[in-house]
Formats: sequence, C-alpha cells, structure tokens
Amino acid sequence: MVGFENKEYFKPVLDTVKELLKEQNRKDIVIVLNNADISVLQTGYDNWNGGINFYTVYIDVSVPEFVKLELDSVEKVLVTALNTATRYTDSEVFSGVVISPKSSSKIDWSLIDLSKQELLQRIDYLKNTMISVSTGGQRIQNVEQQYKQIYNEVKQELKKLDVNNPNNYDSLWSWYGKWSNEFPTYQERRNYINVMYEQLINTLSEAESTRIVDIKVNLSNWDRISRSITEIKKRENQAQNEEQFQAVGMLCRELIITLAQTVYDSKKHISTDGVEIGKTDAKRMLDTYISAILAGSESEELRAYAKTTNKLANASTHKRTATKKEMMLCTSAALALVNFIGVLEDKI
Repeated sequence: MVGFENKEYFKPVLDTVKELLKEQNRKDIVIVLNNADISVLQTGYDNWNGGINFYTVYIDVSVPEFVKLELDSVEKVLVTALNTATRYTDSEVFSGVVISPKSSSKIDWSLIDLSKQELLQRIDYLKNTMISVSTGGQRIQNVEQQYKQIYNEVKQELKKLDVNNPNNYDSLWSWYGKWSNEFPTYQERRNYINVMYEQLINTLSEAESTRIVDIKVNLSNWDRISRSITEIKKRENQAQNEEQFQAVGMLCRELIITLAQTVYDSKKHISTDGVEIGKTDAKRMLDTYISAILAGSESEELRAYAKTTNKLANASTHKRTATKKEMMLCTSAALALVNFIGVLEDKI
C-alpha cells in the first residue's frame, strides 16, 4: 500500500500532475494548485483483485480563485491527471477531487517586530536577488552576506507568524547548486523563484490583522517580554475553553511580573512605606517605579493613569473566572501597560 494520505508519498504524484497539466496547456490549473491547501483522504476500499484503495483529493483555494473556476471541468481534469500519474499501481485509485473556497487567513502582525510592508519588502529583496544572481545580474560574492542576513530575519519573522517559509536556500551558493544543475535557461530560473514565492506573497498581502490592541514600543533588549507577548497572543488565538482562557491570564500575570522586574531598581525607586518589595510583587514594584519616573505635580494625571492601568492589569490577571471576554480584557490591559512603561523607558 502506497498510502497517499502521507504527504511524502503524495508529493511526487502532485509534481507529476503539474508537469502533465503544463504539457496539456493547463497552466491555469497549475497556478491554482500552487496556491492551494491540498490534502488526501482514503474514502473507499474494494477487496477485489487483492484490494483497491480509493482516495479523494481535497483542494482549498481562495474565494477569488474559487469563483473563477469551472469546477466540474477542472475536477474531472485533475482526477484523470492523478490516475495517469499513478498508472504504476493497480491498488491505488483517485476516485474524486473536491475543490472548496477558503477565506483569507488572518495574521496577528503584532507578533513580529516588522510591519507588514517591511516584511513584504524583505521578501521581495530575497526574491529579486535570487533571480538577479541566476540571470547574469549581481555576483553572489557581492550580495551573499546581505542575503543571508535578510534571509535569517525573514525566516524568524515567518516562524513567529506560524507561516510556512517556502525558501530553503539560506545561502545563494545553495541556490546556485540548484539552478546550475536543473535550470539551464534564465526563464526557467525566474519561473521557479516566482512560483516558489507566489503563495507566500499572496497570503501575506491579503491577510488581515486579528488584533486591535497592539504593541507600539520597541521590544529590542526586552527579549523575555517579547517572548512572553508572542506566547500570549498565540495562546489567545487558540483558546477555546475555560482552562485555556485561564492559562492566558496566568501568562499575562507572568508578563507583568517580568515587566516590573525589568524596569524596577530598588536603589533608584524607593518604596514610599519603606517596606522591602518582594521579587514577584509586580503591582508595588511598578507603582513605586511610576512614582519615581513621573514625579512632580506636572505629571499628576499621567501618574494617576499609569497607576490605574497597573491596577487594572493586575486585577484582571488574578480573576478566578475565565471567559473569552475576560481573557481579552486581560490581554488588552497587560499590553496597554507594556506600551505605557515602554514609552516611559524611551523605547519608541
């Protein structure tokens, strides 16, 4: 049994299908496949002649792509191409293809340090540089260092967004090994890179943001805080029940403690009551810090706002009830506090 539900086994079949479609002048379908989410399920079995496994291929495409397709025609063409590509086996048959619309994904851009436009610009740089060095343009020696730096930056940002990075060439010399052996013409090299990046660029370009509250300050050198915020937002997006809502609240509590420990200095920020502040007493640490940083009558309103924000954030993280609404209020308060303290620390 080949087991086409396994992506590793199905990929060579899909690659062959694309080649067949290109030769049949159906590049329009190839483009659809390149931009689609594809899965395979075994949907039938017949014990005749040693047993035959029947598979259905499910193809999810964007809504704009879906409405342009002649579904019946395209699905029939794909079934034929799939079974042609697997003529080597009598025990595996593709019985159907189902194409369905899939709405654009939403991305929380506040998970990364770059803006959406900055990330797309860096991806565009990688794409254009790979094309340039392989088509008689720039020399690899002159751009390798910058390419590797930007590649690693993009790779990390895509990982934070939980978006697949289609480019496995962390060095232009690796890309050289690929094109020099497999793509003799400039056009083939351009096509390869354009297709490789097409789905990623479309996904990022069309994606909407999932949050209203965002981190406005620069989190560089605040690594623990940055990691905590990333984890909070991922957990918030995934949370579905009371236990998960509570877990997000606990993460927010730890974030505020980390924030307090980062900015509070017992030698500079003296508590008003003279009592030593514990290492996990985030509220008192931040209240004392705020009183010191925003001292004087001219800062009275800001000081009051900051302490109220601190009080709200701490209160929301200690609630024993946990609903989605309360979770979102908790994360909003915690992020607002990070923004406020970050501005006071000149992280702008």
